[in-house]
Amino acid sequence: MLEARTRCAVIFASGMEEKTISRQFAPQEKGTLLEYVLDSVWTVADELYVVFDHEPKLPVIESISPFGVKVLTTKGRNPIITICDAFKSAKSEHCLLTTERVPFLKPNVVLALFESARGYDLAIPQWKDGKTETMLAVYRKNAFTRLISTWKGIFSNNVKKDIASLVEQLFAVKHVSIENELKELDPELDSFLQVKDEKSLQSARAKASIKARARPKKAK
Repeated sequence: MLEARTRCAVIFASGMEEKTISRQFAPQEKGTLLEYVLDSVWTVADELYVVFDHEPKLPVIESISPFGVKVLTTKGRNPIITICDAFKSAKSEHCLLTTERVPFLKPNVVLALFESARGYDLAIPQWKDGKTETMLAVYRKNAFTRLISTWKGIFSNNVKKDIASLVEQLFAVKHVSIENELKELDPELDSFLQVKDEKSLQSARAKASIKARARPKKAK
């Protein structure tokens, strides 16, 4: 009997995890961006880690505890090192790395990336102009941690920039076309809508509200 593969998700919380938008299933209630992402990945991943680059407030911890997450904080260390600690702690061969800023991430997109990563050190979404989504990709744990342990460069406090530099050192990379492969699973490409500032947060709130109103009501 073949052993079931496990999957891990590491979510890097970089300061917007407390922001809220309407819940798609209950528009009268609010959910945090971090809860939205956890809602998407917990159905696919067996292990969940949240890495905070700051000391999270107690209400945030309480809101995510039902997901069974393991929480790590940087505590003055470089965020990349703490992310690496999460990878090392995982039992899974592959780990999704993402942030709390993609509240509309679709579980089927996450699953597709895990499936694409089989046999590779990295499965990374790629746009037709060549740009890639390094912070929404599935990495092979051993390749990722080995690369960081032997890294000769200097890590900054810009996680996205540092991860991009690391990705350039990986050779067994599977590029997953966003337009040709992932759009079939997520026609509106909501999975790649990022909340970067107050303006994009308002756009996310509007989208969540529209989606909630569009959901068919259950018959009584």
